[in-house]
Amino acid sequence: MATVILVAGPPCAGKNHHVEQHRAPGDVVLDQDAMGARAFNRAVAELQRARPARRTWVIRCCGGATARARFAARIRADRTVLLRPPDEVLMARAKQRAQPHRHVQAVRYWLDQEARDPMPDPTPVPRTTW
Repeated sequence: MATVILVAGPPCAGKNHHVEQHRAPGDVVLDQDAMGARAFNRAVAELQRARPARRTWVIRCCGGATARARFAARIRADRTVLLRPPDEVLMARAKQRAQPHRHVQAVRYWLDQEARDPMPDPTPVPRTTW
């Protein structure tokens, strides 16, 4: 059986970049932004039914510790990596994207979900540069 890793964090946190830096050839990456909601949901349902044959990275925002823990349990994640750059870094990145208003709003929504869910979280992945 292979490992399932949930990579979570706000929009503009660098989740895809983290996976690209740490994945190995043959690893599977499930990313709703790249796959579309329907294909992503089918892949998640498959993770619920059977363990994957290859290491699988699941990229998801999952704002709030409770929602993150529930989703991790749903996909039977072996590990959760939480990426959490400083707010000012997130906002600067959001403003540089296409449709900056939409991305700023998504970052604010994630931050609000985190603020309302005080459950302890996994230790964020340390980064020397954001």
